[in-house]
Amino acid sequence: MNTTEDISRLDEPELVRRGHAGDRKALEELFKRYERGLFSFVNRFVGGAADPADVYQDIVLRAIENIHRYNPGLSFRTWLFTLAANYCKNVLRSREQRGKFRMPSMKRSRNDAEIDVLETAPDPAPGPDRAAEGSEFLRALERELGNLPPAQREVFVLRQYNDVPFKEISSILKIPEATARSRMYLAVEYLRVRLRAFAGTGAGRGTEATG
Repeated sequence: MNTTEDISRLDEPELVRRGHAGDRKALEELFKRYERGLFSFVNRFVGGAADPADVYQDIVLRAIENIHRYNPGLSFRTWLFTLAANYCKNVLRSREQRGKFRMPSMKRSRNDAEIDVLETAPDPAPGPDRAAEGSEFLRALERELGNLPPAQREVFVLRQYNDVPFKEISSILKIPEATARSRMYLAVEYLRVRLRAFAGTGAGRGTEATG
């Protein structure tokens, strides 16, 4: 391989092929492309129950060790987040069994509509007061995410923070698409109630309703 080659220009299938063949630089580039989204997912999924940085590193190492199991018929993101979701669930179960964490109970949804939780978020653009309100809202949102049942939280984080379509969420979590939408609805419904103090304080922001 040409040592002057700009590996960042390679497409994903080629990086996976080289990574599978033992090219460390290809693997580093591959995971660098998903670093921010993957860590965001891990941090919001296990935060409070485990050290997100440690869990993230474990997931990356596990992905590298199992790169030969990646099915090129799937997107790499789908495979990576499936591995991450399963690992995070195991971490939470382990903490629960040791009495260090208690999973909230799961409820059933009466419908699978998606609503926009962040429409209540203050718009920080007008000035310092709005910026402070927006920061306070985001801190409150992060706190309340930890109170969501893991099954709802993983869907919300994939959709809200990683912009993953519901069809892909269905593949990642091995659940029907309608179930993914239902869990998103429950998560948003809970968060909207818990964050209602921020309602009407600014212009709407949030997720797309499609996907």
